[in-house]
Amino acid sequence: MKNENPMQPRKVFLEAFGCQMNVLDGELVLSDLSRKGYVVTDDVAAADLVVFNTCSVRQHAEQRVLSRLGQLKDRRARDPGFRIAVMGCMAQRQGEDLIRAAPQVDVVCGSQQFVRMFDLLSEVEETGRSVVALEQEGVSGQSRDVAVRPRPYQAFVGVMRGCHHRCSYCIVPRVRGGREQSRPVADVVDEVAKLAGDGVVEVILLGQNINSYGKSLSGRPNLPALLEAVHEVDGISRIRFITSNPMDLEVDLFKAMAELPKVMEYLHFPAQSGSDRVLKRMFRGYTRGRYLELAEKGREIVPGLSLATDFIVGFPGETDEDFEATIGLMERIRFEQTFVFKYSVRPGTRSSEWEDDVPGIVKKERNNRLLKVQERHSLMRNQGRIGRVFDVLVEGVSPKNPDRLTGRTRGNQIVAFPGSPCLAGQTVPVRVHRVTPLTLIGGLASGAPPR
Repeated sequence: MKNENPMQPRKVFLEAFGCQMNVLDGELVLSDLSRKGYVVTDDVAAADLVVFNTCSVRQHAEQRVLSRLGQLKDRRARDPGFRIAVMGCMAQRQGEDLIRAAPQVDVVCGSQQFVRMFDLLSEVEETGRSVVALEQEGVSGQSRDVAVRPRPYQAFVGVMRGCHHRCSYCIVPRVRGGREQSRPVADVVDEVAKLAGDGVVEVILLGQNINSYGKSLSGRPNLPALLEAVHEVDGISRIRFITSNPMDLEVDLFKAMAELPKVMEYLHFPAQSGSDRVLKRMFRGYTRGRYLELAEKGREIVPGLSLATDFIVGFPGETDEDFEATIGLMERIRFEQTFVFKYSVRPGTRSSEWEDDVPGIVKKERNNRLLKVQERHSLMRNQGRIGRVFDVLVEGVSPKNPDRLTGRTRGNQIVAFPGSPCLAGQTVPVRVHRVTPLTLIGGLASGAPPR
């Protein structure tokens, strides 16, 4: 890469949109660029390179990227050394069309090509032309500098990529690959050990369809086997994993969660709908009854299990009766967290061939109603925690209140309490004094030293 002032390293700013997989991919890109002379900055105005790590799951995410690109258009025109790269799912989906829509972009890097970012930028410098790289085969490797990460005590670790399912609304197999590829257990354990050696105490294992982990590997190790192996890494005190697809979840996973103390009692478990008719049109591969059976079995085997879910409202053909079935599922299970999305057409998916027949105002009303139900459930759950003591992994000073620390319980509940910033990275006992629907508020439990 050329540099107008070789005495000054080039600065890179990265903004990630969408899921945790995107966050991890961004970290891997920053890690590679850092090894090759770039300096990471959180000031977009000071950056010589801006990278947008994009998501295509929702139309709104793509619109936000286009807005950001528009904001940088004038700067790109007046500064010949300034570079813009777009990576990830939106880049994979739009390809050359993205260059035509935003000619200020220098690199369009697909979801399997991010490991080549430095080489692609070098090609731009050498040719003076934009580069588009979309191949989904022949590129592998997740090498990272474990010291390059945004959170000192927590790290994402990718354990598999791709998803072989074909949910009718989902663009992920198209933009991230439909062939599931798992990393060998030894590779994952080696990365976790290096992270632990650099101060990480909590790892979050990531996969688009993590319950299918190991099916592409010799010997077919499964997710419980991977959890057991990571559990043995010294220095790691907490293990989480996402995302669990009900199609592939087996009871053995619950048994591993119950038997391995470092594995947290939290399961992100997307239902998407509570209606069998809608689930069938979504090609989800399970029924409402099966979902309820798994949720109840999980709570039976794993004491204190916190369940989180996703719902899509306004899916083509969703009737009032279908929506009420979703409300009924929420009332039955009473989730810890619910993430609600209004359906939007994703080109290339099966559902894009169907009429988007639920009016926007109805989608909004259903969205808001689900959020209100979840707020009520969250408040009731949290009120039942007043007076209890929880082990909290301290993440640092609260971004909303500098006089408080924030952290999370084993069940992923957010906790705020007064304390010294030096507690960051430690697990401390906190007694809950009051609550909101989203936060437990308390203080260090008297007579119990930090641990």
